Amino acid sequence: MFSEFNFNLLNDPDFKEDSVREELILPIIKELGYQLSGDARIVRSKSLIHPYVALGSKQRKVSIVPDYLFLSDGSPYWVLDAKSPTEDIVKSKHVEQAYSYAIHPEVRAEFFALCNGKEFVVYSTKKFEPILHFSLCDIHENWEMLFRILNPEIRANPDVVNYHPDYGVHLRRLGAEKGFQFIGLAINTNHISKVEEGLYTASTVVTTEQEYALSLDFGQRQLKKLLKILPAHQAKKIKKGLKRQPYIVYSKDEDFKFGVVAEMKNRILHNSEESYLPFKVTQFMHYMESESGE
Repeated sequence: MFSEFNFNLLNDPDFKEDSVREELILPIIKELGYQLSGDARIVRSKSLIHPYVALGSKQRKVSIVPDYLFLSDGSPYWVLDAKSPTEDIVKSKHVEQAYSYAIHPEVRAEFFALCNGKEFVVYSTKKFEPILHFSLCDIHENWEMLFRILNPEIRANPDVVNYHPDYGVHLRRLGAEKGFQFIGLAINTNHISKVEEGLYTASTVVTTEQEYALSLDFGQRQLKKLLKILPAHQAKKIKKGLKRQPYIVYSKDEDFKFGVVAEMKNRILHNSEESYLPFKVTQFMHYMESESGE
C-alpha cells in the first residue's frame, strides 16, 4: 500500500498531522471499504451535544473530537484520530481522550484507533491493552488482522465483542487509580464464586454511559458479613455451594441483593477475550431498594 511512500518524510518537521491524514490514513480508509455515503460511511469530526462522561459521581469533559467516525450498517463502529509523527499514541493522554469519545452515549463505538504516521494502534473499548499495534511501514504484514477487525462488512467476531465491558478498566482509562471508591447501595447478582482459598468474587452490572460489568472481590471476613446480611435460605445455599466444586453458587429465581463499598485494585487482569480490573470489597451493607451510587 505504501511501497512508493518515503517514510523518512516523517522526520521532516513540516510533515504534520494534516499530512498524516492525507498521505497515509486516507489510503487505509479506502482499502477498508468505507465511503462518503451509505451504511458504511465516514463521518468527519462529529462533535458531541453533551461532551461529558461520568467518572464515578463526577462529570469529565471530552476534550477532543477525533478526525473520523466510521459507521457499519449505519451505526458507529470505530473512531480514528490522526496525530503528528512526534506524538505518542500508546501511553499518552491521546488514548484516554479517544476512549472517552468512543464510549460516549452519543457514539458508543466498539473500537478506537490512533495513527501518527509511524504507528497504527487499535483498541477495543473492552480491553485495556491495544488489540493491534504495528509500524505503518509493516502494514502489509498486519493487513489481514486490521481488515478483519475494522472492515464494515466482516467486522470482528460477535462472540468476542457482544458482552459487557469491564467497569474497572473503563474507570482506569478515564484516569481513576488504585483506591478509587465505588459505593453501590443496590447490588443485584445471581452468582457468587470461590476463586481460591480465602478469595471470593461476584459480579454485577452498573450503568453510566452504557452498561459495564463490575467485579467484586472479597475475603473470608467479608464473606461472613455478607452471609449475615442475606436472607437465611440464601446464606445457607452460599455456604453449602462454596464448599464443593465447581465452587460457584447460582440463584436462578432470585438475585443476591446487598449494598457494598469497594476500592479499585491496582492490577489489570487479562484472559483470551477481555481485560478486567476488580474492586476489593471493604464493606457489605443492607440493600437499599431502587437506589444506587458510586
